Amino acid sequence: MKENALSVANYFIDLARKDGKSIRPLKLMKLVYMAYGYALAIIDRSIIDPRFDKVEAWRYGPVIPSVYHSFKQYRNKPVTEKTVVMEPDGKNDVKFVEPKLEDEKAKEVCKFVWNRYRKHSDSELVELLHGSATPWAQVYREGQNCPIPEVMTKLFYKGLVERLLAIADGKQGA
Repeated sequence: MKENALSVANYFIDLARKDGKSIRPLKLMKLVYMAYGYALAIIDRSIIDPRFDKVEAWRYGPVIPSVYHSFKQYRNKPVTEKTVVMEPDGKNDVKFVEPKLEDEKAKEVCKFVWNRYRKHSDSELVELLHGSATPWAQVYREGQNCPIPEVMTKLFYKGLVERLLAIADGKQGA
């Protein structure tokens, strides 16, 4: 199965469990978006599937609807189970499979995002993604779920990565 937003979400659930942390849907949605953005900047490709996953500007920030709909039943409670999807089994029937993130570079990006943002609350992540220079702020319109173009996310996260590298270089020289 090709990587997609649900495989990324399931991987974050694994990372949270490994750390003994709970993760609620809002935080999960924000982390998946951030991993997508950092992947565009760091490995120069998307880790979500454009055939199924689109990114939209919703009231509380960037949302990938497939992630929202897969975990919305938890509301404000911790996610307890990874999601599954239906796939044809080749015998005129379907099977349920757990989307898994297999790509090692994508996993490394997710680990980076988890380590950097795991201590942030849901509301802190929403605030980070609502800044005036963010892709969300550029396209959000009240009452609409406007698409966030991939190029905007990539440019924004490339800028973040460049700032992080500049800070790291400054510390190394000190």
